[in-house]
Amino acid sequence: MPSKIIDVKEYVVRAHQRTIHTRIFNFVCQQCQQPTQRETFGPRPLYCEQCRHPQAPKKSAVPLKKRKPRAMTYRSDEGRVG
Repeated sequence: MPSKIIDVKEYVVRAHQRTIHTRIFNFVCQQCQQPTQRETFGPRPLYCEQCRHPQAPKKSAVPLKKRKPRAMTYRSDEGRVG
């Protein structure tokens, strides 16, 4: 089983290296019906590299800092006739 070493740089834990175990799957793509081969570390994929859905960019797990309130400008009611 092929393995890869990846650099883990963000999270709450200290940066470190982790070994992930990958497998090469031979399967038929559900969309284009072509026999294909793909390396992945998760479950068996359904689509080939050309047909798979685009991946959304991963967001950081660190929440954004709370923003400061904006300064507001208020108009006085002195000049109004009501």
